[in-house]
Amino acid sequence: MRLLRTPILLVALLAPSLALACTCSWVGPFTRVALGTDLVVLAEVRSHDRHRMDVTVVEVLRGAERRSVVTVLGGDGATCRPPVTGFPPGTRWVLALTRIAAREYALSYCGEFWLEVRADRAVGRITAPEYGQTLQSVPLADVLTWVRSGGRARLAP
Repeated sequence: MRLLRTPILLVALLAPSLALACTCSWVGPFTRVALGTDLVVLAEVRSHDRHRMDVTVVEVLRGAERRSVVTVLGGDGATCRPPVTGFPPGTRWVLALTRIAAREYALSYCGEFWLEVRADRAVGRITAPEYGQTLQSVPLADVLTWVRSGGRARLAP
């Protein structure tokens, strides 16, 4: 009986943390997921505070947002959101955001909801049908045109 107590105790202790872990599947590349979100912006990361970051909106590409700075919630391991530490202050991104509160947005970890801006290129899983380590790079201007057109403009990595 004593031998059974230890494994049962371990499962009981681990179960709450397992229940809080993110368990989503990757739903696709940027071109599949971005246009289904509430807001797509070209933004620059200003600062981090725990699991959130403030970003300066350089341009609203799709959706409506009047504020020049918005708060984006990242992950803490329990939610299906990327940690904000992956978005260093001073870097620029094309972000496909979902509104979760009147003044906050969130990024999903369940697809490619962000592209990093490197000089005049957008980098990420842009059209790749499967999740993998290979990132694609296209001219940033092409991505911006594609988003503004609602996906009607040609975008070929």
